[in-house]
Amino acid sequence: MSKRFIGIDLEGTDVRVAVLTAVSGKIDVELGKRSYDTPDAAAAAIEAIVGGKIILGDRLVTALPCRVGLFRRLHFPFREKNKIEAALPLELNSQLPISLDEHLISFLPPRACENDYEVDAVVVNKREVGELLTYFPDSEQNPRRIDLFPFALLPVLSEQDGILIYCRRLEVVVSLVYDGMIKDYRLLPGTSELNEEEIFDFIANQVSQLESAIGYEEFPLWIMGAGVTEELLLMLYKTNRTILTPAEDVFETRVNCEMAPAALLALTEMRGAKKSVQLNFRQGEFSAQGQLEVFRAKLVAIALLSFLVVVCGALTIHLGYLQKTREEHQLKQQMTEAFFQVMPANTTIVDVPLQLESQLKNLQKQVQLFGLGGHGAATVLQGLSSSIDRDIRVDFLELSYNKDEVRLSGNADSFESVDHIAEKLKKNYLFNHVEIVGAKLATDNSQVDFELQLKFSKGGGS
Repeated sequence: MSKRFIGIDLEGTDVRVAVLTAVSGKIDVELGKRSYDTPDAAAAAIEAIVGGKIILGDRLVTALPCRVGLFRRLHFPFREKNKIEAALPLELNSQLPISLDEHLISFLPPRACENDYEVDAVVVNKREVGELLTYFPDSEQNPRRIDLFPFALLPVLSEQDGILIYCRRLEVVVSLVYDGMIKDYRLLPGTSELNEEEIFDFIANQVSQLESAIGYEEFPLWIMGAGVTEELLLMLYKTNRTILTPAEDVFETRVNCEMAPAALLALTEMRGAKKSVQLNFRQGEFSAQGQLEVFRAKLVAIALLSFLVVVCGALTIHLGYLQKTREEHQLKQQMTEAFFQVMPANTTIVDVPLQLESQLKNLQKQVQLFGLGGHGAATVLQGLSSSIDRDIRVDFLELSYNKDEVRLSGNADSFESVDHIAEKLKKNYLFNHVEIVGAKLATDNSQVDFELQLKFSKGGGS
């Protein structure tokens, strides 16, 4: 979501809000006005106008009315900010008939003069700031900066010389904007009891005095504020002065006199004017919390929750590791017990798994020799012996044994004896195929050398 710049103008029982948003290279302008009777109602009205809660990244600004501020233009032989901050209270104490203990001081950057530096300073009672903030009970909705009219409008108007006529319902301020600053201004409070002609007479008189002070006439006019009526506006137009539209390049004709102050406040924030060149009474006990500080409790809660998740995860992994370790230890104990049960006595333990594997192979060889299910090598030899009649003389010289067959070689008295042996072996359940591979007379012609191939029946030798 795009960052929004929100200007708020509170006056009497009305709240006026301007919301500016940069969209596709253009500035989207939303204006709204609500009436209220309590600070809580004003907060709800602001929330309704801006379309819900102010979100992270939004910049909200408002300003105090001119009548609550005491303005002085001071001169110092230095321009360093820290020195000015230290000297201002002393200088203001000597010029103002009030105690500064319950007041806030804000000042604009020093301007170089011939022999010194000129500083515009404004003093505001802390009570005024505290009362204004009651209209923003939610700390997340607080304005980041509190300025003072008409100085709050200067960053947008300072590019051109002219006279600002700012008419609120309870005051009228006539300011001379000259050489990038508010050269001077005149205030008329309590205007709710005055008619348009009386207000116009005050404006005309003050415009004349301000122009005479610098020896120039016919300055163009900016006219704005909720106190500008159609009758008063008509009177000002009849002076034949040039009437300027504030920030016409941005707002064109979309902003009327009543909504102009809120719109210019928002535009000042959007244009990114440095805080150091603007008044700000959010200081000391009223200092604005950064949005991250506002959400600190939420961030802390999230951080704690994340920490607990990590700890629980680590604990689960650790418990799993301990369980696996216990299982491994138990398995080693079982293997060791099995080792002593199956291995020969006095065998030294070197590597239990490898030693058990070696012993298993030896046992498999022994099993292969004696066979399983009665088909081992020993069983085969017994079967051969029982199948051959005792009256037949035969000598077995070699026996070759594997899982599929047996090969026998030897000698007998005659070919008939060899045939008889083959017939007898065919009847043995161990073999399903008996074949005389070879039979021939021996070199001395007294015996017959032969070789038999005996294939096991299914499920035979193993």
